[in-house]
Amino acid sequence: GEVILDGQDITKESQNSLTKIRREKIGLIFQQFHLIPYLTALENVMVAQYYHSIPDEQEALQALERVGLKDRAKHLPSQLSGGEQQRVAIARALVNNPSMIIADEPTGNLDPETSVEVMQVLKEINASGRTILMATHDYALILKFPSKTLKCDGERIFEVVQRRVKSEE
Repeated sequence: GEVILDGQDITKESQNSLTKIRREKIGLIFQQFHLIPYLTALENVMVAQYYHSIPDEQEALQALERVGLKDRAKHLPSQLSGGEQQRVAIARALVNNPSMIIADEPTGNLDPETSVEVMQVLKEINASGRTILMATHDYALILKFPSKTLKCDGERIFEVVQRRVKSEE
């Protein structure tokens, strides 16, 4: 098969090229946040910049502002709630302006209210033109958001659901 990212079939790329594509075009969000405990929220976002190009404090602050955490930039992960930690992880994934966000159970460790808040941030990111590929077991939560949903049983895709959700204005 083919995997097309930004009009390019990446299945034909070398390992070095794939590393560059992942670094430049894909942002990752994990269920476990993976924040460095001795770095502030701002510094955790800047780590992603270090591997991409050059750390830029202003860009990192803008990414934190986008997820509503600019005022928590100097806090350590231990001083943040679970939802705030996940939003730092989202800011880290966004800071390099990737074409695609891959999110593995981004709400798996969060309470229901915080899960909705994090999904709202992801919805806004998607509305800005980014593709979000998300794995989740919380089918009820994703039904609230526009998406193409692929249901699978671990081995094969057995249903594709395309839907749009009216905006709540």
